[in-house]
Amino acid sequence: MANDNEEKKTTPHRMVKWSPPYRRENVEEPEFDLIEIERDGPIGRIILNSPEKRNPLGYERLLQIEMAAKLLELDQEIRVIIIKGQGPCFSGGYDMTPVKKGERQRNMPPGGYIDPARDRLWQSYDLEHARVYMTLFDLQKPVIAQIHGACLAGATELAGFCDLRVVADDAKIGWPVGRNWSPGNLQYIPWLVGMTRAKYYMFTCEPMNGIEAFEAHWASEHVAAEQLEERTEELAQQIALTPTDLIMMTKRSINRQFEIMGFRTGISASVDLLAVASFREQGLYAKRSDQGGDGGDEFMERSHRDGLKSAMKWREETFGNRYRDTDGDSAPPSAEED
Repeated sequence: MANDNEEKKTTPHRMVKWSPPYRRENVEEPEFDLIEIERDGPIGRIILNSPEKRNPLGYERLLQIEMAAKLLELDQEIRVIIIKGQGPCFSGGYDMTPVKKGERQRNMPPGGYIDPARDRLWQSYDLEHARVYMTLFDLQKPVIAQIHGACLAGATELAGFCDLRVVADDAKIGWPVGRNWSPGNLQYIPWLVGMTRAKYYMFTCEPMNGIEAFEAHWASEHVAAEQLEERTEELAQQIALTPTDLIMMTKRSINRQFEIMGFRTGISASVDLLAVASFREQGLYAKRSDQGGDGGDEFMERSHRDGLKSAMKWREETFGNRYRDTDGDSAPPSAEED
């Protein structure tokens, strides 16, 4: 009991976490402060609403995305769901701004998941992401990702588990953390683009624009940035003409083919490999140095010392990748790409 009381003192923030309700169940809903939900005839929208931070995908925001999707699934009027971001981009990925003393964790529960000593080996962090994204994969209703600006690493996973991706021509889709941290958290990419393109994408970590993403079969459509909203809405309205009971079986029928080929098992295997990769001497879990820095991880050391933008600039210069525009303005000030 002493440990429980001690934990309560160090985690004063209270959040409502609930399992998705079934029809007519009376449950306490969370406060949706990290997303917005819109209902417009047969179209439901989930909007990431932190444009000043490039809509980072932290632990609580992912929970809210999942819960919103389940609420829209329950709504008999809604037939299609769109996920999009406010501001200059879809999402810059997970928020990797160094957590200062006294601040809450951004990418995991304040006290970890199950047991701090086992969470890393079990890769509870990645399993939680897989659970949220598979909710979208299994949802009865089609989910469309509307992508503009940056869609980096973790954000590409969110989009990748949606049913369709409508992408602006000048969008930037990439996995920069493959240079220093991750071999691929949830290795969905070969299922979308095939082995040859997946290896090129993951080995070079070079971003794709919307046209390249379409040609690689990552994007369902590409359009000029100024036409993205209109075209996504038009596509959603077209799909919404199909009754939900039919389209849900069409979605399941297609999903089942990939499951028979091993899609779910492959995703689970990628979680296991990320767990192994986390024990590298360099990387996100590198031991901290005696001086209080991040020891073997140069990126995090620089991030703590010089700031996140500086660390990203160092990584791009070191590994020859092109994620920032010439004026440096496209780099997420608070979101990073894990």
